[in-house]
Amino acid sequence: MVAADAMDRGVKLCESKMTGAREMKGKVVMHVAEGDPHDIGKNIAAVLLKSNGFNIVDMGRDVAVEDVVKTVESERPQLVTGTALMTTTMSAFPKVADRLQEKGINIPFICAGGAVNRAYVESYPMGVFAEKAAQGPSLATKAVEGWDWRKLRENWDKLTGGA
Repeated sequence: MVAADAMDRGVKLCESKMTGAREMKGKVVMHVAEGDPHDIGKNIAAVLLKSNGFNIVDMGRDVAVEDVVKTVESERPQLVTGTALMTTTMSAFPKVADRLQEKGINIPFICAGGAVNRAYVESYPMGVFAEKAAQGPSLATKAVEGWDWRKLRENWDKLTGGA
């Protein structure tokens, strides 16, 4: 936690000293599942994505499904992420995916955290599993390059060094 906080502060300090506008690769909406107070993993992932040139819309923890949907609608990111450390909160992810698809939004939804695994995340539309925060930048880069969630799933092992 201390290292993630230090990295975030370091990135912000560097950004404040940079001259000219920083070119951003794309936009990512991040949240922790409704009912879940654990945001350590999301915060680490956010620092990694920021330091790799992504604009982050950090919704925080315990974010209601409808709030995620509204933010994705208004921000128009290339992808959305969610984390869940509690098995009682991971059920929010399929609800988010369903609601986004009902709205005609079909972007990759990278899901992570101790409560989820690849099989679960791939059991609903849009879900792409991230086992570690360090996998976020490569998955996000491919999403910005136009890879949809199906292509990310199909190439997951190659992208992440998975089994």
